[in-house]
Amino acid sequence: MTQSQPARPPGRVYSASRDRTPQPGPGAAQRTRPVLPPAAILVLAAFIGGCAVDQRKEVDHYRKVLERELPTAGVDDYVPGAPLTLEHALRLAARDNEEIALSGENYLQALIDKDRAAAAFLPTVALEPAYTVTDAATGQSGSGVGTIGGFRVVGGTLQRFEAPVTSRINLFNGFGDVARSRRADFVADQRRLQLLDQQALVLLDVAQVYFQVLRSERQVEVLQGSTRVQDERVRDTDARQKAGLARPLDVAQTRALAADTRVALTSARSDARNGRTTLAYLIGVPAVDGPLSDQWGQDLSPVAELPPVESFEARAVEHREDVRAAAARLAAARQSVSAAFSQYYPSVTLNFSAFLYRENFDDASKWTGVLDANVPIFTAGLIHADVREAWSGLRQAALLESLVRRQAVQDVRIAYENVSASRARLVDLRTQADAARDALNQAEASYKVGLATNLERLTAQSQLLNAELQLASEGFDQALLLLDLTRFTGRLGGRGVGNFRGSFAGTGNNFNNGLTNTGNPLGTGGDALRGSNFGNTGGTFGSGTQTGVR
Repeated sequence: MTQSQPARPPGRVYSASRDRTPQPGPGAAQRTRPVLPPAAILVLAAFIGGCAVDQRKEVDHYRKVLERELPTAGVDDYVPGAPLTLEHALRLAARDNEEIALSGENYLQALIDKDRAAAAFLPTVALEPAYTVTDAATGQSGSGVGTIGGFRVVGGTLQRFEAPVTSRINLFNGFGDVARSRRADFVADQRRLQLLDQQALVLLDVAQVYFQVLRSERQVEVLQGSTRVQDERVRDTDARQKAGLARPLDVAQTRALAADTRVALTSARSDARNGRTTLAYLIGVPAVDGPLSDQWGQDLSPVAELPPVESFEARAVEHREDVRAAAARLAAARQSVSAAFSQYYPSVTLNFSAFLYRENFDDASKWTGVLDANVPIFTAGLIHADVREAWSGLRQAALLESLVRRQAVQDVRIAYENVSASRARLVDLRTQADAARDALNQAEASYKVGLATNLERLTAQSQLLNAELQLASEGFDQALLLLDLTRFTGRLGGRGVGNFRGSFAGTGNNFNNGLTNTGNPLGTGGDALRGSNFGNTGGTFGSGTQTGVR
């Protein structure tokens, strides 16, 4: 007796083996469900990993440019209370100043734009999966299959899922991509030079403030010694007046000059404190409370060789960073004109799509390719406006390049004249200080024997103190003016400033010689405290010497 087999549903074919997996029948619609190959998964994983940005590597792009000019690797942090040399201050500013870093980020963004311009020559590839749901047309049944892919009938809707990989290739764009790529190269070079120029400006600011603090503190030392002797003179004059040997007028004059000296001392102390605050701001530390070193190289000495001004002018035009940056900007503007003109030319692109998955894959197309061409016929004047704007930008860049070049020559000539005048003033100020010291000694001796009045003695004291203060200021001004001249030739940096570690280049400034013994008061003041810019004397930094010109 044979056992009957269960009825099999129509449309399915069963194999003779024990595996009862249903197999599609001859009349059933065939659908394939391809799976992504391992290679595609690895590519996707690489793309996902490439989305991460190495921040340290990004910053290193512009730090390498700065390190070539002024290395800061291994620079120790400033220790509160420790001595601070000019070299150490400059390297701290080059490493930690935010203005330099901001300019570095501008350079980095130009490099990114350069990469973006280069990417226009490469094809783009993207995975664009799409899931489509639409209502079924009235009376439509079954699954619709067309040349653009089939749909599955799910209830009263038609649904389709497909996963194409699309690619777009720029075949021709009127050479606009070439012009934009070249422009990006010039802009990146411009930003690099501007970064170096910003570094030089910050370093010059640091040097200016550093020398200003040194000058103010030397003035404090001079005025402190003078104040102590002035107070002693006031007591001596009071005693002489009580003994009938001095007039009340002599006492009043002595007290007035002593008070004037204390006023100058207060201003000098405030200038020194404000200068230290500014210096700490520039080098990126909370405070600078340690002693500053007055040692620098022979290249900042007043006896250093000074080449002819023509050599400085030629060097500035060829090597100054802002001049070279202006030339790079002019070259970039020329490429902008070419890029604008390229819009008049036709463009050709190739679009290609390949499907990794598609409903009714066997019946649908596996790939598509479209060749697009664009020929501008009428653009309502938009291209013409872009061309006009590009030409205007080119003229602006040419004018700026001419202006910067002439400004460089002017800066060098003014700085050269200031250095020459400062050296001449140093010679005369030394002579003036020596003569004033001799005059004071003679006035003191004559006053003791009754051959000179107290006013003559006080006048001699005032003249000596004024001469010593001017000599002290001029010594630092001269070094700073040499830095100005170096900056204006585009050489301020690790290879331009020179040797900061060298022995002190003596300027002949005897800041304290004879002052504590003679008790020199401030006197008429004159321009003994000129150059202060920290808010007490009202003067501008470097007034009379152009040390503040950048």
